Order: sequence, then structure tokens, then C-alpha cells
Amino acid sequence: MPEAPAAERLADVHAYVDANAARIVDEHCDFVRQETLTGHLDKVRAGAEYTVRLAQRSGWQAEIVEAGELAPIVFAQRQGPPGAKTVLLYSHYDVISPEPVDQWTYPPFSATRVDGRIYGRGATDSKANIMAFLKSIEAYAATRGQPPVNLKLMLEGEEERGSGNLPRFMDENEDRLRADAALSFDGGVYPTGVPKIGLGTSGMLYVELTCRGARTELHSAQARLYLNPAWRLTWALASIKGPDERVLIDGFYDDIQPPSEQDHRLMKAMPWSDERLLQDAGLESFLTGVRGLSAIERLLFQPGLAICGFHSGFAGEGPKAVIPNIATAKLEFRIVPDQTPERTLELLRRHLDRHGFGDVQVDVVSTVETAKTDPHAAIVDAVVAAARELYGEPMLKPTEEYAGLQGAWLGQRLGIPGVQTGVGPPGFHGHAVDEFVTEEHLIKGIKYAAGIFDHYART
Repeated sequence: MPEAPAAERLADVHAYVDANAARIVDEHCDFVRQETLTGHLDKVRAGAEYTVRLAQRSGWQAEIVEAGELAPIVFAQRQGPPGAKTVLLYSHYDVISPEPVDQWTYPPFSATRVDGRIYGRGATDSKANIMAFLKSIEAYAATRGQPPVNLKLMLEGEEERGSGNLPRFMDENEDRLRADAALSFDGGVYPTGVPKIGLGTSGMLYVELTCRGARTELHSAQARLYLNPAWRLTWALASIKGPDERVLIDGFYDDIQPPSEQDHRLMKAMPWSDERLLQDAGLESFLTGVRGLSAIERLLFQPGLAICGFHSGFAGEGPKAVIPNIATAKLEFRIVPDQTPERTLELLRRHLDRHGFGDVQVDVVSTVETAKTDPHAAIVDAVVAAARELYGEPMLKPTEEYAGLQGAWLGQRLGIPGVQTGVGPPGFHGHAVDEFVTEEHLIKGIKYAAGIFDHYART
């Protein structure tokens, strides 16, 4: 007998969500108003306490778990039937800084509601995603007494700063985190309106390069005699990457694992649009002129190197005749399987030394390992099935260009399959001014989470 559609199978759960939608939206607005600014320990700690209360009101057993001196982890659980499978869930309650505040149409923590949209920092990234987890279980508890699977929810307060406390928490709580699969909600759906489902993540090595000159700034009339660290760092950077976008570090590409046949099949099936993406960026072409499948493969399976920031000397209005005494640049290596942050750092240091830049200091800011999940895992099937029922055929990505400690990374670290997706609307302005979520996507996201748990329980 064919399976009943979600509208019938989860009719009571969906009806509860719809009947309580107005209250849920109000609660979400209150959540957005909590200024859980990453890096501000007083604010994130207050936000963690609020999140625990919100989870408890939604039917979870929730607590704060300290993870060193950084923001605490909010850990919550909800039991399913005896013998049910267990899913480890992940998202984050911290938010990125809202600057420039004066460019927001509405105050960034006002949760202003206009024409079905809720504007505010964190409205989607990632408080709407947290609400999807919390309220789906509230709906199950109200209608069926319990969810169909056991759930463990891990919410961190350092994600926007590199998740510095997450590995330590996981090491210290290995027994508590035992599960059959991992699932993260963070971000939103693709511009065509269907969920993105990621089966892997890129890795990352983020470093700061520093070059020093004289003890203090010097008059620029002395530029003919004294070292200028801005020039020296510029030359060092030019030695690392060429105008053809190729990284010039010996051995950098040696460890790369090419995409498999399965990866190619998934990439070909992705609803990719060169025109839409270029229009959104306000550009005419991608780097190196790639398009279509070549652009997808370059994005997902080829490494990248970005200068994220460069600072030296005077940048104010008018002239200031100085030789700066220090220059710094922030570099991000976006790496792919089987590259590692450690090996990339080793190759970078060796390259600088060989090319006469031994004086350039390299400090590691952040690292993330690559991760990959079997596309045939049961948790993947459950997420795809739930997305298909509610939104239509989803975008299943063999890996992602982003380097976050999301579902695939969590699963790889714990030795279980992991996957990531999200519920926010297309173009939700994450990390930009006027971030928003729509009430429709918020409510639909709750049903999405409920559908995933339902499908996974029956796989």
C-alpha cells in the first residue's frame, strides 16, 4: 500500500502548528529581540538562559552546560518511544553583529513585522531554525504525547565566531551525544523556494599574516631607505596566488579527492541558475569564466583562497605622509577533501620561507575539517522525503561551499551520518542589513522538522 501523504499522516501535528501559529510568531519575535551578540558573554549568557526557558515551555528537558570561558551550550532532550532511534540536532543561538546599524530600515533587534515578514538580526540565522526544532516537538507532545524518535538538541553560542567551544564540549560529553544520526538546521532555502540539503562541508584554514617594519611609523620621505611592511606583505600575497586564480603554493593541490560519479550525478540534478546568482551578486560572470556544471564543481570541489581583509598605515581622508610600521592581512583557505588545515598551514609556511618571506608571521585564527556523508544514509532519505512533501524536489548538494560545524561535520566526528538544511526564506539577508524571516517560512519550517522525524522513525 502506498504511503499516505504528509497532509494525512501528520494532519494532527500540522493542525496544531496552524492553530498556534499566531502565538508561535509572537514567541519568535520575542526570541529575536534577545540581543545574543556573538562575543559579548553577558548577552549570550542571558540569551542561553532565555533559550532554555523557551525550550522548556516547548516541552523539552533543557539546561545550560558550561564549555570553558566561552558562551555556554544549551543542551535539551526529548524522549520518543522505547527502542526508537536517536537524532542529534544542532543549531546556534548567537547572532552576528548588526553593523552598520544606521542602514537598517528597522532597528535590528526590534523584530518589526511588515507584510508577513519579521525583520531582525537572527530572524532566520539561526533563530527561525531553532524554533523549527523546538515547536515541532511541542506539536508532537500536544497531539501524540511524544515525538516518534529520541532527540538531543545542542545549541551553541559561538558559531558566528568559529565555534571555539564546540569541539571541547563534544569531547567532554561524548556519552551524552550518542545518536544514530546528526541533523543541523541553519540558513535558508534555495532561491527557487526548495530546501538545500547538504551532505558535506568544505574545510577552512583562516590565518592572519603580519609583516613588521620600524619601531614606529616613519615619514614617507624615508621610503627610499626603510622597509615598508605594506609593500612587503603585498609581495608575499602576490607570491601565493596568481591572476589566473590558481594558488601557487607547491603541493597545495596534491591531496585533493576528485568528485565521485555519485557526486557528479547530484551536481547535475541541482537546480542551478547562473543568471539568478550573477544577478543577485550584480556581476556579469564567475571567476575563470565557468558556467553551469563547471561552476558547481568549482564551487564545491575545488579549493579557494580569499583575502578577507588588509590593514596598514593611514586610511583616513586627506594625505598623511607615513611609512606604516606594520601590515596585516586575513586569509581564508577554503579546502576540500582530502586537504587538511594542518597540511595547508605547513605548506603555506614552507612557501613563504622558500620565497624569502620568512619574516612574515603566520597566526592561525580558525580551522575546520572537511566532512562528507553517504547520500544513501537513512537520515538523508528522511530529510529529502520531508522536503519533497512540503516544498517540492529539494536541492541535494553532495557537499557545500560553506565550512561550518554543521550536521555532516558533527556526524563525521561522532562516526554517524549527518546532514544539514535550513528553513529561512530565499534572500533572507543573513549577516547583512534587514535580515528577515517570513511568517510562512517559519511555520512551514516547523512542519518540515516534524516531517523529518516522522520519516526517519519509519526508515
